[in-house]
Amino acid sequence: MISIFRYISGYVVFCAEGGFPERFLNLCKTNGLSLWNVENDGVKVKACTSAKEFQNIEKPAKNSGMTVKTLENKGIPFWAKRYKWRCGLLVGLAVAVCLVWYMSGFIWEVEVAQEDGVKINNFTENLEILGVKPGARKSKIDIPEVQEALLEMYPELSWVSLNIFGDKAKIEYTPATPSPEIIDTKTPSNIVASKSGKITLMEGYGGTNMVKEGGFVSEGSLLISGVKTNADGSESFVRARGKVFAETKNTFTSECEYKNTLKTADEKFVRYRLDLFGLKIPLGFKPKGEELSETDIPFSVNSTILPVGVIRDEGIAFIETKGEYNSQETYMLNFLSCIREKRKDYKDADIKSVKYTVSDKKTGQKLTMSIVCVENIALEKGFFVEEN
Repeated sequence: MISIFRYISGYVVFCAEGGFPERFLNLCKTNGLSLWNVENDGVKVKACTSAKEFQNIEKPAKNSGMTVKTLENKGIPFWAKRYKWRCGLLVGLAVAVCLVWYMSGFIWEVEVAQEDGVKINNFTENLEILGVKPGARKSKIDIPEVQEALLEMYPELSWVSLNIFGDKAKIEYTPATPSPEIIDTKTPSNIVASKSGKITLMEGYGGTNMVKEGGFVSEGSLLISGVKTNADGSESFVRARGKVFAETKNTFTSECEYKNTLKTADEKFVRYRLDLFGLKIPLGFKPKGEELSETDIPFSVNSTILPVGVIRDEGIAFIETKGEYNSQETYMLNFLSCIREKRKDYKDADIKSVKYTVSDKKTGQKLTMSIVCVENIALEKGFFVEEN
């Protein structure tokens, strides 16, 4: 920005020689003359100064015995003087200056600084909802309000800072240190079996174990009691805690009909959209179908991302038709449906065996699946104690 203002006001590139360079530089500073890009080899000095200050450089040069020569005049005033008869260019220049001044009031780039690589889901999207995005007017952004809103949206953050430097908005945040889990040891409870099975491992942390490894239990059976016998023979109520692993057998069914709505891939499509200050302008029609991907291709200048770019949409158009699956297709769909439905339930279990049977019906197929696995069947169940 400084170089732009210097160019607007005009500056002179000059060379001074034939005297005492260090004294010349000191006198320029004493007289309030601003110099930049100074090159001093002990014999001559080459530097730049504003056009206005160059008019006062004769006195320091004379007192130091230096002879000043103008090497080059740069900036709009010199350019305008050279081409003053071209009014159209001057008008265009004035418009360009006004446009630059106006555009400097917008945010062109948003940077999110993640501490220790901690990534917050949908953080950028929520920033845009709060108005912090490329193309946003800086005067419209209430920094304290945005910071407070982000802390309310994300309780896992302890600190958020929003700073605007020129045309860039930088957001920094610090994750909160998670509080240690407080274990309730006062409320009495029992551990019961959530399923029937054969006990393979007992890991009791509190209470009294009521079953042994190798024994069979049914659903709802008491595994770890919250009643503890003390050394003096008295009893006290505690919170039973622990893990009880058992080998269980789980059976479930799934049905799939032969007649269904079939989705057939028709064609792959690619479409581009112009992103102009957040306004997305389609450059073609999107066929009916399911969009697979959206790729942003922003324009940038000197690593600064501009709020102008292209969005590439890539997907596959589908055709829906009424059809009928054959026996093999129905079996595969039924099997995949069972896997999708149950894989979350048994992600921590040790699967021993999986058996399944298929029975044909008039309208479809019925799949019966049996899973034998070792899993934690401990279920905590609180109880109330009446005080006398």
